[in-house]
Amino acid sequence: MPAADDPVFALLRASLDPACLTAAVRSEHPVCRVVAATARKDVAAGGMENISFLAAGVAFAGAAVTGLFAEHHGIEPDKLMRNLLAKAAEDRREGRGRDVPWQDQVPALLGAFFDPSTITEAPVILARVWTEGENRFYDLLVDLAALTATMMTSLISLKAYTREEIFEEVGRILDLAGGDGDPS
Repeated sequence: MPAADDPVFALLRASLDPACLTAAVRSEHPVCRVVAATARKDVAAGGMENISFLAAGVAFAGAAVTGLFAEHHGIEPDKLMRNLLAKAAEDRREGRGRDVPWQDQVPALLGAFFDPSTITEAPVILARVWTEGENRFYDLLVDLAALTATMMTSLISLKAYTREEIFEEVGRILDLAGGDGDPS
């Protein structure tokens, strides 16, 4: 089980907090609080190492949960993300969705992990969003955590996995990726 202060797991725990569904402002949103605290840590240090590690960690965590979710539902993970992209586009055409730049980038980012020809796209997407502005980048992390939490909640309520089993798998993937997401 990850350390209580591990930033990636702090973000994942925050994403499961029911207050995410009712927060009226960012300062009340549990995931926004984790992202903001991480960004403040970087400002104090004069860099962006912590937010970079958090972004990479939550992307790998999201990919790990996507893999579990897709496996449970008998679909290839990249197909699951393509279907999500198609559904988001359909919803926008029908006036049911928000037209925001990062809406398509979350499933594109997660889907990139499952296709050898696009695996290098994940960091490119993160970098592109960063250049669009820090707030967009932070919003992408919040949206990535939200989709990951939705899949985790579904898997837990279906009794496919416990929260601990999901966190163990995420920890295993983070270990394989070369770290726990904490640069300190």
